[in-house]
Amino acid sequence: LGMLLLWIIVSTNAASVVKNDITNQMTDAVEARAAMIDEYVTSVEEYMTAFALGGEVHELLKSPEDPALLQKAQQYTEDFAAVKGVFEGLYIATPATRVLTHTSKGAIGITTRTGDSLETFRKTILSQRGLTNLGIMKSPGTGSMILSMYYPIFEGEQCIGYVGAGVYASHLMDALLNL
Repeated sequence: LGMLLLWIIVSTNAASVVKNDITNQMTDAVEARAAMIDEYVTSVEEYMTAFALGGEVHELLKSPEDPALLQKAQQYTEDFAAVKGVFEGLYIATPATRVLTHTSKGAIGITTRTGDSLETFRKTILSQRGLTNLGIMKSPGTGSMILSMYYPIFEGEQCIGYVGAGVYASHLMDALLNL
């Protein structure tokens, strides 16, 4: 009877210790993943903001038809995107969503939104200063999962254009899998 009582006490305590240990390990793993996600998103947001605040962007949006500025801004876009390799696409566009520069040269000159979609975009994304991160979505161009981000550029109180980017979500997934 004593041995049975001792076995029940030890078994219950051991199960409780194992359960607490597993719970703590799972909590640590979730917190580490959350920190990694936050760090990745913050890093790419800062990187995109740095691109958007570049002089080449502002100059081009003030004179979007200037061929010399277009060429200079296109080179800036390609060079900037190549440094980290996190962008599926990085571009500069007018408030009418006409793409002026893009990491994919085939996208240059297209208009990404028209009608109600354009009005909604102007009222939400282009009406506020600062970066807007729309979260993870499927890229309309490649079908890859990306973080969709926009940064409007203002001259005084008027939006003169914006920078848009699709940031590979797969890079984040690779980092999480390594964890």
